[in-house]
Amino acid sequence: MITIKDIAKEANVSAGTVDRVLHNRGGVSTETEQKVNKILKERNFKINLIASSLAMKKNHTLATLIPNFDQQNIFWKSPHSGIEKGSQEVKAYGIENHIFTFNQFDPNSYAKAFRELIKTSPDAVILVPIFLKETKAIIETLKNKKIPYLFLNINLKGSDSLCYIGQKSFEAGILAGKLSNICTTEDDEILMVLTRKNLFNHEAIQDRIEGFLDFHQKSNSKTKIHKLQFNQPDEVFRSREKINQFIEKHPKVKGVVVPSSRVSVVCKAIDKEKLVDLRIIGFDTTPQNIDFLKRGDVTFLISQKSFNQGYKSIITIANFLVHKEIPSNEIPTPLEIITKENYMFSHSEERKYSIE
Repeated sequence: MITIKDIAKEANVSAGTVDRVLHNRGGVSTETEQKVNKILKERNFKINLIASSLAMKKNHTLATLIPNFDQQNIFWKSPHSGIEKGSQEVKAYGIENHIFTFNQFDPNSYAKAFRELIKTSPDAVILVPIFLKETKAIIETLKNKKIPYLFLNINLKGSDSLCYIGQKSFEAGILAGKLSNICTTEDDEILMVLTRKNLFNHEAIQDRIEGFLDFHQKSNSKTKIHKLQFNQPDEVFRSREKINQFIEKHPKVKGVVVPSSRVSVVCKAIDKEKLVDLRIIGFDTTPQNIDFLKRGDVTFLISQKSFNQGYKSIITIANFLVHKEIPSNEIPTPLEIITKENYMFSHSEERKYSIE
């Protein structure tokens, strides 16, 4: 590992000079500062977080606002676990993260959780901006208090966030469109199943839908695309007659796309004899979705590695606070196509953390 002494030797200056450059203490000529910074960048040198925190005797407080999860809404468990792993690592550096959760279907719960969060006077905030109206008010508060923030999993365009960490949702929708094109013929029809109300509030899902439709439009596809809307995920199963009757009335429907993490709910609602003839595409590798993938009922899952998103959000904020390292505007996570043949070889970091 390269040290300050190594940098000093290469720059032909003292270790104290390098230290002054690293901590912006002044007393160094512009020419020397530029030379040292060039070498630091070339060697990808970073201050040791522990040593730096101890030297400055400064602790930092983070706050994370993320949806809660249960067996019916399991998706958020994955980024939550990534956040926990990252929080454990940076805690040793004097960085404490406080997690605040909310009901992803209730904007009042979201706003209330933020009111509790802001009471902790955080140095930075990690935010999942599910509700647009409420998020705009939250951003205004953070700006007034000069608290930096980043978006996790969902991006709100046009904001002044430090960065966005997550899937590029429009491109994910395009990928779903390409996969649906592979799975069906020109004579087949596709059913898109939407599983939540107030869809316009959920930027990521809306972007996936637009990306999917954009692919079919630009590829001059003649495939007819139907939509079925349900107000809540559990309504899909309660109203299973609705989706089964639709499939019966539209025998040309051979492809099904679920642009949310609820593909397992849709599979449960469809009669088994109908599932055999369908090619189903969903998003996210929740345990329930993986079960249907293993059975062969789901053809493809598009993974966004949400565990890694949570972990990266903590590390990115820590580097910003301690190193003053400005991240890229977007840190996209991979669009990974998961099949029953390769699911065992993906998400190794999350499985290892779960075991630990």
